[in-house]
Amino acid sequence: MFIDQSASIDRDQRRQWQNDATGLVRGLRDGWSVSIYGIHDHTLEAAPLFEVDVPIFASDGTSKTAVARNAAIQTARQSALAALEKALDVGGAARTDIFSALDRVYPDPQGRPTTIVFFSDMLNSTPELNMERAGSVTLQNIGALIPSLARRHLWRKDSLAGSEVYCVLNSIEIGRNGPTVDRRVQRVFYENLFGALSAKLARYETSLGGAYAAR
Repeated sequence: MFIDQSASIDRDQRRQWQNDATGLVRGLRDGWSVSIYGIHDHTLEAAPLFEVDVPIFASDGTSKTAVARNAAIQTARQSALAALEKALDVGGAARTDIFSALDRVYPDPQGRPTTIVFFSDMLNSTPELNMERAGSVTLQNIGALIPSLARRHLWRKDSLAGSEVYCVLNSIEIGRNGPTVDRRVQRVFYENLFGALSAKLARYETSLGGAYAAR
């Protein structure tokens, strides 16, 4: 899970993400590994905000196993919720480095499927591609942008193999200007980007809308 803590997202917007984010955390169960990172000007270098790996408990039907399983899950959920609350309350970094988030996703050693969830406006604003600049991404230049980013970040065709990606965007208030890159163009860009790394963009909206829970 990646949470945008850059200057382009204010605290009120991060709070609007809370229901979806806490819903994911409350669904945590045994066998899951969960990491929470911040998105900001040091997305690549900053320590994770939270990490937990809940073991799979044997289904032997004993009360002792059930108690241990429930305790491990409850502890993991409570710790993750506390970390999430703190993450949603922190912000203000100047730039939004979206692409380095992908550098922090690795194949799971146990072969478990990977789900990547972004809570962000998805407007990268680093010098390699400043999507807060009008005309930075168009339907015509997407084909050239993605190979350039892949070379810079050393991505491979299978870097995100089998992953599903959910992007929960910020909500634009009535009367405010929309994003510099039209969201329909953004979606095409990220569909192509994730697809080039063998991942699937499952949702690109202002809420999860039950999409993840329905899996």
